[in-house]
Amino acid sequence: MESMIFDMAERLLRDHVSHALREDAAAGNCPEALWARIEEAGLHLAMAPEEAGGFGVPAAEALGLVRIAGAHGVPLPLAETLIANALLAQAGLALPGGRLTIAEGEALRLDRRGAGVHASGTLTMVPFARWADRIVTLASLDGASQVLSLPVKGLTLTPAQDLAGMPRDDAAVDLDLGAAEIAPLDMPAGTMRALGALVRSLAMAGALETILDLSVQYANDRVQFGRPIGKFQAIQQYLATMAGETAASRVAAEMAAASHGTPSFALAVAAAKSRTGEAAQTVGALAHQIHGAIGYTQEYALHHFTKRVWSWRDEFGTERDWTRDLGRAALSSPQATFWHFITDSTARGATA
Repeated sequence: MESMIFDMAERLLRDHVSHALREDAAAGNCPEALWARIEEAGLHLAMAPEEAGGFGVPAAEALGLVRIAGAHGVPLPLAETLIANALLAQAGLALPGGRLTIAEGEALRLDRRGAGVHASGTLTMVPFARWADRIVTLASLDGASQVLSLPVKGLTLTPAQDLAGMPRDDAAVDLDLGAAEIAPLDMPAGTMRALGALVRSLAMAGALETILDLSVQYANDRVQFGRPIGKFQAIQQYLATMAGETAASRVAAEMAAASHGTPSFALAVAAAKSRTGEAAQTVGALAHQIHGAIGYTQEYALHHFTKRVWSWRDEFGTERDWTRDLGRAALSSPQATFWHFITDSTARGATA
């Protein structure tokens, strides 16, 4: 199953995600035709169970699509829609179709008004908000976690963008929610932040692989002093460092995906997000060192990927935020030694 899904996604994105499409998206144009192909293939429903209208692909496999999307620089909320549909299905809410996105909802206030619930507050830096049909988030009502499905057309958006030109809008919420838009779901605090960090880790791992591939190809093609620059020891050292960082990032991200739904999820995500974020800085910097001036030009693909990983490393918690969580968990661990803590696959994250 995994090979079939990944092969299909690779073919679809390879054929339809081009440098020109990424340029057009960075200029503010939503690639509607690409989304239509993604929906036709059903990739956005991979994590949702069959009884809810999805495909019921195991989480670790479905989340592998996020790494592939990151490797192609997909300028659409595929990762966010995967997570949103899975949460809605888990809460028993109908899947609305269309493009969905996610946001951390701790800033929202929920109040009971008669038989309904009123939501108010502001969601900040919501990925692809203006290109989405709904924002799915988690908020608290009477001490219980609730899944919210907020129609974007009912919100007031303040447009903004990240380094790569992708929408990162603020959304002012002032809505009465119906039964189809809110449902209880027992989730620990910080779940949405962890899910967002997971998909950003996977996307970074994929984008880093592309950055490495571009750098190796350029080092083999670019001739200086009568030979390819990849023959020089300094460039070889750069590439070796990049390869190590990229491999470590993929392993960390895939371990976090494999831990989805287990007690060790919070710790695995903390390790993955901090590791991939650290690698994004190193790999991106060395890639531009290897490429020189061409790496910054609009016509060359590299900048689309380095800008993405540099933006993603700051979303849903920075390396500093997640390493603090790891530190708290280590200090509160009942294990006798630190070694036992880091090798215990059942270890749980400490409450922040």
